[in-house]
Amino acid sequence: MNPVLFELPGLGPFNAYGTLILLGGAIAMPGAYWELRQRGMGRERPGTMLLDLYLVLIFGAAIGGRVLHVLTAPGPYIDDPSRLWALDTTGFVFFGSMLAIVGGFAWLARRYETRFSEVCDAGATWMPLGHAFGRVGCLMAGCCWGAPTHVAWSIRFDAEAVAYGAGEVARVGGHTVPLHPTQLYEAGGLALLFIVLVWIRRQRGVETPWRQASRYALGYGLLRFTVEMFRGDPSRGMVFDLPIPPVARALGLAADQPLLLSVSQLIALGMVVLGVWGLRRTARPAP
Repeated sequence: MNPVLFELPGLGPFNAYGTLILLGGAIAMPGAYWELRQRGMGRERPGTMLLDLYLVLIFGAAIGGRVLHVLTAPGPYIDDPSRLWALDTTGFVFFGSMLAIVGGFAWLARRYETRFSEVCDAGATWMPLGHAFGRVGCLMAGCCWGAPTHVAWSIRFDAEAVAYGAGEVARVGGHTVPLHPTQLYEAGGLALLFIVLVWIRRQRGVETPWRQASRYALGYGLLRFTVEMFRGDPSRGMVFDLPIPPVARALGLAADQPLLLSVSQLIALGMVVLGVWGLRRTARPAP
């Protein structure tokens, strides 16, 4: 893995994590523009609204992700306050980013005189695509790493990776021990969720408000809850530790690996409940 994706003369190195997030957002922009036009959003200025949407995604991801990480793991920021504005690959929590982005959606709805639910439904279809690229960036940087494992598809990180430098993973011969590729698990799941949401959107058109957003909440909640079982970075925070040795061994994990309950799993459960409730609430009555 390589935390630096490439270098350009006069501009210096391009961070793989940040560059892939920007690339994912750029690739999702044509679909988001189509979405805005199909829904008639933007007060006849869909291009302007698209630019504002992109800014909401970028700044919301950076600011919200950092704020939630400070709240869940304040120690490093108390010791070194300059880390608050450090633009490296660590110190971001996706759920914080998501909350900030949803707040930005509320601002977009007011600015362009449309319904908040419609902005959320429009964004829900395309967010998994940009997020999947971000998780590939995590893989390149070696952050959000998995727990030690013996499975054949495990990965090892070298000295340039965050997982190696954090000092929280055992090392052998200049590399970490084999780890679950949790970044790829989530990136693959997000790609599948994106395909499902786009297919439904194309098949069913514009539906009842909150229906597509509810599908996203349910799908990503289930995905994140599952992937968290394989995570090995302690900075994610735990509500309580509950190892289930038979299940852990079947998943290629150490018997004492806690499968429940991280802070992210708790939030993911909330998303699942919210998604199920939203789908039931917006279901069409039987004929």
